[in-house]
Amino acid sequence: MIVDTVSTAIQRISSGRAVLLSLAFFAVSAALINGRPFGLAALEKITGGAGILDMAFTYTPVEAYAMLAALGDAGRAFYLTRIVPLDLVFPLAYTLFYAVTISWLFSRWLPAGSPWMRLNLVPLVAGAADYCENIGVVAMLLAYPAELYGVAAFTAVISPIKYTFIAVSVLNILAAVAGWAASDLRRQAAA
Repeated sequence: MIVDTVSTAIQRISSGRAVLLSLAFFAVSAALINGRPFGLAALEKITGGAGILDMAFTYTPVEAYAMLAALGDAGRAFYLTRIVPLDLVFPLAYTLFYAVTISWLFSRWLPAGSPWMRLNLVPLVAGAADYCENIGVVAMLLAYPAELYGVAAFTAVISPIKYTFIAVSVLNILAAVAGWAASDLRRQAAA
């Protein structure tokens, strides 16, 4: 089954070193997409603080186009040429970090072959949703001022899916840390 194959492949690459390397990749990509001169901080300066669709949890197609209009010509050009390229790397970075971290932490306290290890696939849903959202945003930016309401409706559905699965990924990491700590305490108490 593909789910087991992908989950097992992630488990195989997961190690303390993989967690640290993926964390570094995640941190660098987050700094680039949020900072200057390429990221959101630079965009906010250009637009006077207008936000982007990628950062909105929910919106309607009408609100999506109001956000794009608020960016202005310079903001939309910056979004398309600076932020979108970074947002092609960022989902990969957080997906990789969350997946290997969940795998590595769960392997510290769950028995090998536990079906709970498949939770390492949750970040892949977040990353896939983010890429789908990015495709829609690029289509809207390229077509602007034409309004692709069907595409905007699609991205409006995908955005909360992305954020929900990111949140579930973080909760899995916290649960894994708690489980690992609890099992370690039990081992120490038994010794």
